[in-house]
Amino acid sequence: MTLGYRIVAGALAVVLALTTAAWVYREGRVLTVTVAAGPASEEAYQLALAIADVAEQHEPGLAFTVLETAGTKQNNELLGAGSVDFALSQANLPAPASARLVAPLYPDAFHLVVRRGAGIEHVADLRGRKIAIPPTGSGQFEAFWFLMEHYGLDATAVDALPMSSEAGNWAMFSNAVDAVFRLRAPGNASVRELVSSTPSELLPIVQAGAMRLRAPSLEAGSIPRGAYGGTPPLPEADLPTATVPRLLLVHADVEPTVANAVTRVLFERRRELVARTPLAGFVSAPERSAGTLIPIHEGAARYYDRDEPSFFQENAEPIALALSVLVLLGSGVLRLVSQRRRRRVDRYNNQVLMLYAEARRASEPAELALQRDRLMNILGQVVDDAEEGRVTDEGFHVFSVTWRAVSEALHERSAELGSGVVGASDD
Repeated sequence: MTLGYRIVAGALAVVLALTTAAWVYREGRVLTVTVAAGPASEEAYQLALAIADVAEQHEPGLAFTVLETAGTKQNNELLGAGSVDFALSQANLPAPASARLVAPLYPDAFHLVVRRGAGIEHVADLRGRKIAIPPTGSGQFEAFWFLMEHYGLDATAVDALPMSSEAGNWAMFSNAVDAVFRLRAPGNASVRELVSSTPSELLPIVQAGAMRLRAPSLEAGSIPRGAYGGTPPLPEADLPTATVPRLLLVHADVEPTVANAVTRVLFERRRELVARTPLAGFVSAPERSAGTLIPIHEGAARYYDRDEPSFFQENAEPIALALSVLVLLGSGVLRLVSQRRRRRVDRYNNQVLMLYAEARRASEPAELALQRDRLMNILGQVVDDAEEGRVTDEGFHVFSVTWRAVSEALHERSAELGSGVVGASDD
């Protein structure tokens, strides 16, 4: 083996080894994925745990850590700082610039629970009342004050007391407050505990459409009849209210394969997720036709686009038509080129035959010598055209038959004249 071959073989061996090592590393590595979820007692945390559990079962390259946090505000801060990979977030709070959307998870609904018999029939009746509201800085806290502002109430008009869900339930039970505000999914366990332990009613919020004019993340929705009790049903009928989507966000720098894997779990392992928490049944794909307030992550977009027809599938008919036209044009061009090649050979054949006619009329050896030189020149031209593709092999063969015949005729004519000129034969 020469030195050059040894160098090439060694280089190929190194490339193969590096490629194999990269594949083994990529297939064998485990990525740790962190999720900012919310309070451990809330449904958002339980859904995050379910997603992490199912994803680890079906995506062996991923290991999840679900973090208990104070809620959406802290989740968004952690995501914006790059401290976590995913975050569950209520859409009414602004997401950080680095946030990308994976999917809407479920709707959170405005709940205004008021003491029965307290004379509170409309939101405006809260003026002068004590209200247990979620902790300061949370998405629920911001939603409450947005609601109050819409109805013309401010901090001087209501006595709002920030506290935890457990403390709010106790305050209502002990008659310390007249109402409780929550932004939670319909059927929430904490709200259920509150209405079952205290004579209370759910207040309708009928101006959600108007509120959406100032906060596009809000939607008009309802709390279903009987969501908090079937006999008697509570509420007694579908209760109008405002809803806010709970979103699964991911940092823009998270690998597309990771975001794609999580998105795939959300939609292809739904039965397993629902077995752990019913809220998983509300997971939906973003309304991409109308645009989204938060850009969709590349990895999630790949999953949503999986069934989209490719460019060629979507344009099959015009592409087929274009190909047909090209084939016809190509056939025409080929026919034209073929015809031009045949005409070129015909011209050469005619020139050779004309030489033959002139040679038959020649009476001097010098004339035959001139015809022979012309015959050799024509042969040279034909050989050049054949090399350049202007004459086909078949055409060259036809010409060669004619040329040989004329060459032999010149040789015979020379013999007749007794000139001693050597004819242009094939020797």
